[in-house]
Amino acid sequence: MPDTRLKIEIDGDTVAADDLQQLQDIQVEEAADQADAATLVARLEPGDDGEWKSLLDPLVAPQTKLVVEVTRGDVAYRFDGLSTDASWDLDAGGSSKLTVKAIDRTLELDLEEKVVAWPGTSESGIAEAIFGSYGLSTKVEDTSAGPDPDVHVLIQRATDLAFLRALATKWGYAVYLESENGRVVGHFHPLDPVADPQGELSLGFGGDALGVQAHAELNAGHGVHAERIPALSDTAQTGDSSGDDEVQGKRSLGGQATLLLTPDDVTGEIEPLATAQGLARRSAFAATLTAEIDTDGVGLMLRAKRTVLVKGLGSSLSGLYLVQRVRHVLGVDRHRQQLTLTRNALGLRGDEAFGGGGLGGLLP
Repeated sequence: MPDTRLKIEIDGDTVAADDLQQLQDIQVEEAADQADAATLVARLEPGDDGEWKSLLDPLVAPQTKLVVEVTRGDVAYRFDGLSTDASWDLDAGGSSKLTVKAIDRTLELDLEEKVVAWPGTSESGIAEAIFGSYGLSTKVEDTSAGPDPDVHVLIQRATDLAFLRALATKWGYAVYLESENGRVVGHFHPLDPVADPQGELSLGFGGDALGVQAHAELNAGHGVHAERIPALSDTAQTGDSSGDDEVQGKRSLGGQATLLLTPDDVTGEIEPLATAQGLARRSAFAATLTAEIDTDGVGLMLRAKRTVLVKGLGSSLSGLYLVQRVRHVLGVDRHRQQLTLTRNALGLRGDEAFGGGGLGGLLP
């Protein structure tokens, strides 16, 4: 792990560099579709007083704060979470260990099921209010104004996290927490699948990864038709989307089958066009690629929820991907990343900027 810097805080106390040697395994995972998570494994030593002691003992108390910060160059990832699980493995041969797992602060948003009325509040306003109630900063993209409370009142019957995810689904938004500049920020907005990539990966034979697995569900993408008649009106509102307006390659995976959406299929009122577009876009991400890279060999540390440009896999699989998940596997002398990438198309768009431009460097 020569170019990676690691910092761990347990219950507010920074673990000394020498004490990090007691950790046998360190894994932290960030994702676009689920809570970030961490797993630490440390030696468990018997004492003369009959106690078994470990560096991770403070984390055995439920919801103890754990911070794992991984930095390479100007790219940093900070996991800020709470302990949720502990396992003891006692071995008479001397290789006893304690394993502790933690998830990010979305745990706090998922502890209490509630019944809450949100009269006249937009769904972006609901996200602002929920994140703010936990003392979180926010990055929220506006949705349309809330419904007339005399006609329709949105009722929450779920935990705050489950409710936000249900609201986000129909807009094609992502809901997640991320540590930025020393503060935890609640995100409620779409990810940009065609944003400038954070880097390039050469995944051809003998390239940045020794093995790559790719899979595409060729008929998973849905065209969505939504229709409703608003209260106090006799005029139907409709919306249609095939989910191919943010295509990452030449052959879109969107719109392979058609779904008819009803008001009961989503939380809150249907906005026909926005809802159809959000659901159709999400369904088009039907191609998945997994690989493992060594950050020192590649010279790159990737972050989830951003894009990366893949080359060396031929004209069908090379191109722009969204990084769905990144698992950092850390040790004294290693920093590997297990990647899950996803895209909504096959083939090249034709404007990928490699080498001399065009398709240069993308093909084997």
